[in-house]
Amino acid sequence: MAILVMAATSELDTIHANQINEGLGAFRRLFESTRAELGIGASQDTVQVVLTTVATAVAKNLVLDLILALQNQPIVRTLPSQSGRANLLEDLFTLGSSVYSNDFDIKSAIPLVERVVNNAPGEGICSAVSDLVAHASPKPIPPTALEKAVFDTPLRSSSASQRGIEQTHDEVDQRILEELTGRVYYDVEGFYERYFEEKTWSNKVGDICEKSMAQYADGRWSGWPVPSLEGPFFEWLMKFQDTVLSGLGRRYYTSANKVLRGSEADRKLDIFLTPADAPLPDGEHDWSNVLVIGEHKQNPDEDRSAKTLVQLAGYAREVFGSQPERRFVPGFTICGSMMRLWVFDRSGPYNSEKFDIHKEPERFVKVLTGYAMMSDAELGLNTFIERDGNGKYIVTRDVRISLEDKPIASTKAIVCRGTTCYRGRRSDSTEWEYVVK
Repeated sequence: MAILVMAATSELDTIHANQINEGLGAFRRLFESTRAELGIGASQDTVQVVLTTVATAVAKNLVLDLILALQNQPIVRTLPSQSGRANLLEDLFTLGSSVYSNDFDIKSAIPLVERVVNNAPGEGICSAVSDLVAHASPKPIPPTALEKAVFDTPLRSSSASQRGIEQTHDEVDQRILEELTGRVYYDVEGFYERYFEEKTWSNKVGDICEKSMAQYADGRWSGWPVPSLEGPFFEWLMKFQDTVLSGLGRRYYTSANKVLRGSEADRKLDIFLTPADAPLPDGEHDWSNVLVIGEHKQNPDEDRSAKTLVQLAGYAREVFGSQPERRFVPGFTICGSMMRLWVFDRSGPYNSEKFDIHKEPERFVKVLTGYAMMSDAELGLNTFIERDGNGKYIVTRDVRISLEDKPIASTKAIVCRGTTCYRGRRSDSTEWEYVVK
């Protein structure tokens, strides 16, 4: 069992000074709401009952939510690792990537969750983290000569390694978590200004904002459902769009109850933006037409939860997979009335500060309208490859090179180089003589 070194008095002073458990209030509220939804009474064994009663995936999501909350505490960057890494933050990164493995024992997390839920002192929480890291760390196995040769090449797990029959929600979600560990950037300063201020379409957005105020009264949007349940929320959003955002050439849709065409992990999509004239084979939307992704949650405390992150990241992965030339994917979350804006690019996801759509109604309208009016480049679409009635092509040195419809190589992962290769030929030739990267 890993033990926090008690002799390090200055370390304990640091823990007390920073009061690590004060930053975990959102997790405590999330745990309490989960307990209440399950109808489990408060008792000395509440944590054990909750984690062993709910489905394994739900229990693991709760544990991961706690780990992510701990990662966001500044003090963990300065506390020493209990397993030989650079600091406690690296321990937490490793722990987060192991939660969804089949070998992770949910019962091993009970002491840590109990200490957090019960407002234990900071040193007790850190000690429980160390114990859990030690328990979850795989025991080293000496490699064979062949294995050593293979592992001499540095590898990092990514969701691209999930293929065919393995493309299930749980397996892909685990890969996504491993892929994004240490690469999620919250509350990026200037995010909103970078993507929504001083654009060519800003004046028109301002006019729409003025029009939308007819739907706003007494400090909130008229008709907004309380609580913000999925069905009533989607109904409100569609009516709001028809009243305020019509005629923009793009529309928001929901596919919360239906899988989109082209999905490799049978994903549904809460909210998404597509061209209004996008083809609908058999009345079904396709991932290849998705421009912006959105996730809705009733509970505002789920704004920074692991479940919300993984769901939105799963959507981004589907977009990258069906649009291999895509440079980045914009998105947003609406948790209760709190909205947060996201961008997923090949280095990982980053986001804005959250805001309350009732307290900042103009910002809410500017975001929804702005996405619908952005250029292809502003939405992360490839602008180098062109299209006409004969398919895809590029022009280089005044020579038109036609491209095969499907790439011969591409990567579905989010964090990667995003390399995509096509076979190409001159427009006056029938031979595929080039590889276009």
